Amino acid sequence: MTGLLLGAFAGCSGDAPRSEDATAEESPSPERSPGPDPSGSRARLVTLHVSGGYAGVDKEIAVRTDGSYTTSLRDIPGRTGRFTPAELSRLRRLLDGARLGTQPSRNVDPDLRDQFLYRVTYGDHVVVTDLSDPVPPLSDAIALLERALDRAVED
Repeated sequence: MTGLLLGAFAGCSGDAPRSEDATAEESPSPERSPGPDPSGSRARLVTLHVSGGYAGVDKEIAVRTDGSYTTSLRDIPGRTGRFTPAELSRLRRLLDGARLGTQPSRNVDPDLRDQFLYRVTYGDHVVVTDLSDPVPPLSDAIALLERALDRAVED
């Protein structure tokens, strides 16, 4: 009986590498398999999902190819918005410049605790990062997307 109790609590220790803790949580789900789709102007361009931190942040923004977006925040109903043509153009340049296909699918420091995890889905590429080793075009794209998320909270 003691062995069962000890085994149950073993998973609760902070000794396990952080990069493994969120693997299942951060893998893309089928209903969120976005990507630029040339079939229409309302197709999914990019999705950013932010999770983690001390407060357990869980927020997402899904941007369509026409610049419109929908946000999802834990305690706030989904909101919609639109990037200006200049913002949308900059976002596309940053995402293309980040060359997600050449990035590791997971770039998370296993020694950090309670960090934010950013899952970016662009085309058929998914990258999870904690920004501890930022790639400037990708980190700039994340900042642009987070500003839109912040606007949704303020509205």
